[in-house]
Formats: sequence, C-alpha cells, structure tokens
Amino acid sequence: MRRFSLILICLISAGALFASGSSGGTASGTTTSSSTSAAAGPSTALDWYNVGYAAANAGKFQDGVNAFTKAIALKSDYAEAYNMLGFCTRKLGNVKLAFTYYDKALSLKPNFPEAREYYGEAYLQLGNLPRAVQQYVILVKAGSAKNANELLDQISDYVNKNANG
Repeated sequence: MRRFSLILICLISAGALFASGSSGGTASGTTTSSSTSAAAGPSTALDWYNVGYAAANAGKFQDGVNAFTKAIALKSDYAEAYNMLGFCTRKLGNVKLAFTYYDKALSLKPNFPEAREYYGEAYLQLGNLPRAVQQYVILVKAGSAKNANELLDQISDYVNKNANG
C-alpha cells in the first residue's frame, strides 16, 4: 500500500511538473510573457514539498534538499518538509546534520512516526544499533505499527549484514 501511495504521489507530481514545463511558446511560435511562465512553477510550500518528494523518490537527493529548503522558507513550521530534508541530507551522507532536521520535525510534531523511523535509520547508518532499537520501542509504544515494522526490517537487515561479516 505504501509503495502504491508513493507511486501515485510521484505520478501526480510528475504530471503537474510536466504540464507546467512547456517551452513557453504557443502554437504560432510566439512566446508568452515571463510572468505567465513564472506562475506555472512551484509557488507554495506544498508545491515545493511535492517537488522535493518526487526528487527524493527518484534518488535526486540534492534536488530534494533544495526543494524542501524552499518549502521551509515559505512555511517555517513545516514538520514534513524538515523530516524529508533530514532524509535527503542523510542519503547524501551528512547524518549528523540530518539529526538536526529530524529534531526540528519532532519538535514541531512530537508524535511524528515517519520522523521517528528515519531517526532510527540514521542511527543504523552510524552503526548505533541500541539507539535505533530505542526508536523502534518508541514507535511501538506510540502504536505506530507500520513505521515500527519498517524500522524493524531495517534493524533486521543491519543485524544480518553485520552478523554475516
């Protein structure tokens, strides 16, 4: 179900981006004004979030960082954007900075299971299994079974990988 939702969001975002990504010309070859072209691009925090989410799902993490940063500039209390900014930053290799973004997301939305799950994954990336398990326990206690199970899968993979050398 999660994979289907991600695919659906990506298709919707890609469709919107494709539709707005025309050359700016008309059928007669004349160009439209620059204000029309500028209005077609992302303008709200949600627009930038959707651009960043599509970029992250495509593995374009730097593009995701850029888009989530723009979303946050427009809406400073956007917990979801901070969470995904942390995700992209972590995927780019800066795990310590990612923790800063996850902390901000959790300060804005304390019961944010996706941020908690990514927090645990970041600990695994640093090799800190006990802290990752701690995040798993928090998710279980909060009743966030879906995210707890996803983190548990990551923990299991980590343990199996390290047990097999």
